[in-house]
Amino acid sequence: MTALKKHVSDPLLIDGFGRIVPERYRHHYVRSLVIAGVLGTIEGVALFAVLPTITAFWLDTPQMGLTWVGWIVVYAVLALAGLVLATAQSYVGYHAAIGLLRHTSVGVGDRIAKLPLGWFRAGFSGKASRMLTGAIVQLGESAASIVTPIVRAAMTSLVIIVASAWWAWQLALALLLALPFLAALMVASRACGRKGEELKARAQDDLASRIVEYAATQPALRSCGRTRTYAPLNDARAESTRALSRATWLESLGMACSGVGVQVITAVLVALGAWLGATGRLTPVGAVAVISVALRYMAVLDDAAAAAVGVESARRPLADLHEVIDAPVLPEVDAEADLTAPGRVEFEHVTFAYGTKKVLADVTWQAEPGEMTAIVGPSGAGKTTLFRLIARFWDVQEGAVRVGGVDVRDQPTRQLMGQLAMVFQDVYLFDATLFDNVAIGREDAEKDEVLAVARLAGVDEIARRLPAGWDSQVGEGGARLSGGERQRVSVARALLKDAPIVLLDEATSALDPDNEEHVARSIEQLRHRATVLVIAHKLDTIRRADRVVVLDATGSVAQVGTHEELIATGGLYQELWAARERARGWSLVAQEIQG
Repeated sequence: MTALKKHVSDPLLIDGFGRIVPERYRHHYVRSLVIAGVLGTIEGVALFAVLPTITAFWLDTPQMGLTWVGWIVVYAVLALAGLVLATAQSYVGYHAAIGLLRHTSVGVGDRIAKLPLGWFRAGFSGKASRMLTGAIVQLGESAASIVTPIVRAAMTSLVIIVASAWWAWQLALALLLALPFLAALMVASRACGRKGEELKARAQDDLASRIVEYAATQPALRSCGRTRTYAPLNDARAESTRALSRATWLESLGMACSGVGVQVITAVLVALGAWLGATGRLTPVGAVAVISVALRYMAVLDDAAAAAVGVESARRPLADLHEVIDAPVLPEVDAEADLTAPGRVEFEHVTFAYGTKKVLADVTWQAEPGEMTAIVGPSGAGKTTLFRLIARFWDVQEGAVRVGGVDVRDQPTRQLMGQLAMVFQDVYLFDATLFDNVAIGREDAEKDEVLAVARLAGVDEIARRLPAGWDSQVGEGGARLSGGERQRVSVARALLKDAPIVLLDEATSALDPDNEEHVARSIEQLRHRATVLVIAHKLDTIRRADRVVVLDATGSVAQVGTHEELIATGGLYQELWAARERARGWSLVAQEIQG
């Protein structure tokens, strides 16, 4: 009974699809279910009408007040009504499905854009790719062709059971007792289908992630000659094949369970009709009519069983969508705050952890407007995390992060992002023209403004060498540009945005001298017009900073001051500086040896 109750009260059948259907299309979805219920009622009445029709024709006497001709007229009316309603149900159902396809993909994308980065995990890119391409289409098909047949079959069963009680109570009782048996088999069938879907989904998620990884790491793989023998992708493909094979067996077993159940119920009903006729409880004609109803009822049950198994194919994508839709977003205020200190960044007793791993501990420091603040520390000290907290990719567990004199939690995202320009080492360019990739820094910028900042960042040199100049397509991710050239575009965006605060994960550490010169010159331009915070690796950058914040390995602020003050004081900063000096000296010696 517990399994049966779970099957009947399955939230997936009750409101799973309803929750993801857009509000403006939800009434179409509900209307489709209502029409399916009415169709089921008509089908149940038509199915029952077989009994009096056959009897009236064979005995040539009225049954239930109608001759066999009258019952044929009833059939014609029911058929016409069914045709009209079936057409309407198809139109309304597919209209709701189209609305789901159109709006759910956009809604999921918008939701993903609002989720904190801490929510994302390894492998999500593959799942997202599968969800936004195949899963939503699959759900659209399910909403149009799976849930409604279940509602229709349920109403058909209810009507035929109630109507049969007037004709032969034994038949009604048999139909009623058959339902729990069929439901139990359907639960077992769906369990097999669910297990099969889980096996496939895990393997497909991993395979999709490996394909994305394989495409993204082509430069490294080609340099190592591993493009044909990428073991992780081969292993994922082999596991996907094995999972598909096991899932096919499980799903076949599930379909066999439901199929056997339908056949057993049909056989019992046929035997019941024969027994009623043989014992004189029904006339031979009545017995034949019962057997005819049983055979037709088998098709109804078969459709319901197939639809119930089909629900399992929609369960996993539906769960994936709900995982995104139900994921908590950071609370956000509606009204813009009055900024009391434009350009200032403050950390006040900030503690932050990724899950149970503490990264920052009681961090307090501030960057004054117009200053350049360098953040240094050993690897894993939490330097990048500071930037992410400033941009409110996460919320702190303790303390406060203020931008412009106001806690970032008290500012709407648009206001906060309007104060920040971010330049990181991992630059992403859109598959658009070179000009458009710079202009995205500020959508209302004039063409002359875009070209001016592009010259400052040295992007004009890139345009001159490209065949179509500023109209050249840079490829997805900027694949047609070098890493240094992508950095120039990123800095040009920051210059164009002209934000009061610039977050710079120093991008010159791995650039060639030509690109480094252009980027460094652009950083100087940023420094004169904004508060610049830089995660510093280059010695010259650190020395030029107005303030240096030193983080230790525990994520605490060990020292704050100018370069000269910290060198004179000693401690962790002096150790880091000495280590970088030694590293730079080794690099110069290595170059001389190679020369």
